Amino acid sequence: MNRNLKVEIFHSLEEENEAEYKRRSRMTIEDRLREFAILQERRWGSDWATKPIEKVVSYEITDW
Repeated sequence: MNRNLKVEIFHSLEEENEAEYKRRSRMTIEDRLREFAILQERRWGSDWATKPIEKVVSYEITDW
């Protein structure tokens, strides 16, 4: 487990986007692919490459 975790609080989405852009710019291609694979597994499970993705539509109704 990574014990060097860091929490940052941003005052705007623009500030967060800039920090994320800088973080990604320091990553190697292998790091980016590893992160992408982790996100895919979280979303579609470990067998995402062999099992078809179930297409689901969702929506929400707001009163504004």
